[in-house]
Amino acid sequence: SIVVGSGALAETVVGLLCAAGRRVSLVAPSGKINAQKFDSTVIKAILQEDSEKKIPFEFIDDLRQQQKLAEKNFKKINVTTDLSKIEAADQIIDACSADETSLFTHTAKAVPNATIISLNGDKSPIHSNHVSVKMYSPICETKTAKMFSNSKASKKTLEEVNQLLDSMGFTVLSEEDSQVADRLV
Repeated sequence: SIVVGSGALAETVVGLLCAAGRRVSLVAPSGKINAQKFDSTVIKAILQEDSEKKIPFEFIDDLRQQQKLAEKNFKKINVTTDLSKIEAADQIIDACSADETSLFTHTAKAVPNATIISLNGDKSPIHSNHVSVKMYSPICETKTAKMFSNSKASKKTLEEVNQLLDSMGFTVLSEEDSQVADRLV
């Protein structure tokens, strides 16, 4: 998966994808991120929590093993500002702020067959492989999301997005449940 953006939302999604065992690239504008010295407390906290779940603390050595696992997973993340360095991916996740939309557009052109998942929930679909998703805050605590259906999205695309969210531990709310959640937030 490719996550496009440089804010907390992008970093949270990268951390959750990485914790789910997915290969992930973070594409961000060069003015906002240093790909050579990338360091994210948001991603590291998610990976540390995940490693603590995978390696329960029983012995003193378990702390070291938890840290090693979290560090190993963090190093797997491909952070780049250069679109020519991204690998082929099945999904492009749009976690861009308003000033980063051109980067998202260029990324979508660079990987034309990828499913596009917009996390702001209000982007018009570009093609049949484009789905909008709303993640309810706080994301790591609620792990709930709503998929916005559009007439262009194929059943295969919706299923792919559903599986991706499920692999990250998200519950996709029904229309009725999302209306209740919207009122609560």
